[in-house]
Amino acid sequence: MRTTLISLLLLLLSSIFSGCGYHSIAQDGEKRFGEGATVSIPIFSNKTYKPDLESLLLNNLIGEFAKRKGLRVVDRESSDYTLSGEVLTYGKTAVSYTGYDIVKEYKATITIAATFRKNSNQEVIWRGQLSWTQDLPASSDIAIQQNSEDAAIQVICERLAQQLYLKIHNDF
Repeated sequence: MRTTLISLLLLLLSSIFSGCGYHSIAQDGEKRFGEGATVSIPIFSNKTYKPDLESLLLNNLIGEFAKRKGLRVVDRESSDYTLSGEVLTYGKTAVSYTGYDIVKEYKATITIAATFRKNSNQEVIWRGQLSWTQDLPASSDIAIQQNSEDAAIQVICERLAQQLYLKIHNDF
């Protein structure tokens, strides 16, 4: 009985002190970039036929940095870092059909390229391409179809902003 109690106590203590490896991205960002570090995010160039993707992505990027601790978004002239890039591709392809060979669902995809650079010495901290895909329902009503596509693009830009933030904070 006593050895069982001691074993249980040791097991409990080891689980308390071992931890799960969780750490805050914000604390890592402050350590990595320095407390009070700033970033500027100029509007990305848009290499696609779809207008305003760059504006939507910029708004989501600013929102992503604003809602998290770490780097603070400021004007370009006074920033420690710059996040620049371009929207490379936008595509919408049919992925499923009805029994009458009518498109039932589309898949929208956006691919971006980005560069995160330290302004003091122009050192590239992170560079890469990211892509995200979102399914959207097809509709014979053009207004409903456009609303579905706009909603899918919004989701894609939100996810790309999240991915880019995490890449900058975790990958280098």
